[in-house]
Amino acid sequence: MKTSFVRAIFGASLLCTTAMGAAILAGGVAAAADKLSSAVAKPLAEAQKLMQTGDNQGALAKVKEAQAASTQKPFDDYEINQFFAAIEIKLNDYAAATTAAEAAADSPAMPDADKKGVLHNAFVLSGQAKQYAKTIAYGQQLAALNAMDDETTADLAIAYYESGDVPHAQQYAQQGIDLAKAAGKQPNPSLLQIVMNAQVKQNNQGGAEQTLEQLVQTTGDPKALGQLIDVSLSTPGMNDLYFFDLLRLKLLAGAMTADDYTQLGNTAYLQGYPEEAVRVLQQGGKGGDTLRKSRNEAATDERQLPSIAASAAKAKTGEQDAKLAEDYWGYGRYADAEAAARRAVSKGGMKNPAEGPLILGMSLAAQGKYDEATQAFGQVGGNQAAKKTAHLWTLYAQTKKGPSAAAPAAATPAPAQ
Repeated sequence: MKTSFVRAIFGASLLCTTAMGAAILAGGVAAAADKLSSAVAKPLAEAQKLMQTGDNQGALAKVKEAQAASTQKPFDDYEINQFFAAIEIKLNDYAAATTAAEAAADSPAMPDADKKGVLHNAFVLSGQAKQYAKTIAYGQQLAALNAMDDETTADLAIAYYESGDVPHAQQYAQQGIDLAKAAGKQPNPSLLQIVMNAQVKQNNQGGAEQTLEQLVQTTGDPKALGQLIDVSLSTPGMNDLYFFDLLRLKLLAGAMTADDYTQLGNTAYLQGYPEEAVRVLQQGGKGGDTLRKSRNEAATDERQLPSIAASAAKAKTGEQDAKLAEDYWGYGRYADAEAAARRAVSKGGMKNPAEGPLILGMSLAAQGKYDEATQAFGQVGGNQAAKKTAHLWTLYAQTKKGPSAAAPAAATPAPAQ
């Protein structure tokens, strides 16, 4: 799968402007006067003064004057390109800045003391220009100088990926993730995508699922959560209840596809919750026989709710309370669903002990009570599918509090899409 990644060029360009501008404005021409031709040094000195006043167009004209006066001495051209790059960035002409920065970085006259800054600038600008072979070359030179951090390592991984070199992309993506974590930062989501795509290509399905979960943890992205839910539908022990609850999670998280609305609507109807089926199918713009039948049965279902609630209250086990909580959920009556679910959990004696704490946690999460929801989901036992369903709901609750609060990754092997 070919993926394009958005590069943070403006933030990186500020670094370029600062690094270049500081070197030039701090007396760079005077310091290099003994190496520059006099015909070049004079207009560059004037350009430097104009940059200090913010007259970048005037400075650009002076650099062009220096270029016209140059006798093609390597150091003259190196300094001229440094000025061009700095000024063009300030003028937002990134194409011209890239050409100049690359020329400076490729110059045999580049002093050793300048290498880290000059190579960094060329690295960032060439990457923005999608000149990935250049980006990789500059990145390797920076790596040899021990001048890479988590952000530049991320850019190098992206350059490799966009060049089709997946093994090197994965290598540097993992390094970028590790460096970010070591610095106490969230990893760049693009790196997680690169690692996941590489794992899929390698048929490392368990690893890909873990990485997808890290992506959800890092970003809270509903689309990524939806993919993770889809992967989890093949978990051993999956049944109608857990399938139903995972589709409900997709709906609550805003992760639905067009087909999901049909599936959830049909499932709600078959499970005996016609009002929920109506709400879901209408929200998804779906019509058809299921919607018609659900509408016919919804009015009867709503009239029966009080008697169902009264019967559940008298029941010795929590079975009816859990079903009542499920019904309330379908109406969007989450506080009532919570109360019924608490009674179900308190009474116990249910055929599926996981159902009570699951619907309780779901009702709490739907009300924004994320800490209480997490505690409820922690009480879910049973088979692998039950625990996976509770885990994914927990992940949702914790990412709603903020991506950094998300739960540890699960290790259940499953194919990533």
